[in-house]
Amino acid sequence: MGIPVKRFIDHLDLCFQKNDMKAAGECISYWENEARRLSDDRGLLTVLNEALGYFRRTNGKDRTLSVVNECMNLVERLNLSDQLTGATILINAATTLSAFKETQKALPVYENAADIFKIRNATITYEYASLLNNMASALYELKRYDEAKAAWNEAIDILKKIGSHAGEIAVSLIMLAHLTYDMDDTAYDTVEELLDLAWEYINSDDQPKDHRYAFILSKCVPSFEYFKRPLEAKALKEVIDEIYSGL
Repeated sequence: MGIPVKRFIDHLDLCFQKNDMKAAGECISYWENEARRLSDDRGLLTVLNEALGYFRRTNGKDRTLSVVNECMNLVERLNLSDQLTGATILINAATTLSAFKETQKALPVYENAADIFKIRNATITYEYASLLNNMASALYELKRYDEAKAAWNEAIDILKKIGSHAGEIAVSLIMLAHLTYDMDDTAYDTVEELLDLAWEYINSDDQPKDHRYAFILSKCVPSFEYFKRPLEAKALKEVIDEIYSGL
């Protein structure tokens, strides 16, 4: 007997839709305890994997990294190390490592996940594009700019092919603007072109205007402020507020 995974995910998704982090934490804690009580390793892995995004925003480093380690151990124990399910969890784990400045540890985890996607011929997927985007951020942090640029451009190409991910494309373009500026702080024209294109994607109809879109916009706001575009930043904040207030 295991935990009702769909019930857990639906409840957690509802919490995130309302941006109710307190309720999300309570949901995660309850179902984590239930999975442990029932010795349901698969259910526990689902709970902990879903929890990583929450922990990245709310928890301390020690607790979060312990969950990362447990997720990776469960992937091994459940024989998911060569499966796409396992690869997706590894992406989440690596992204969490990067978020807590464990970037050098994150890179081989990303590479391991990428190998699984390539072996499984699953590179034209949203999950693989997410891997590339997140790995690009890690490479950028390590100042491996050429590799980061290539990864972001590949991610953009994949997202264009599969459609309905204009928001994620915008984030990649914004990160390319940061990279371009860091490489050459006189490259104003290129930076402005990338930001203009990102703005077009942000306002594209090719993106559901839901809580995920609001979260994407929240990642864009600081960059528009950084590049002295206060009107765009203000407009994004207003849209975020509208989305969450309407849920």
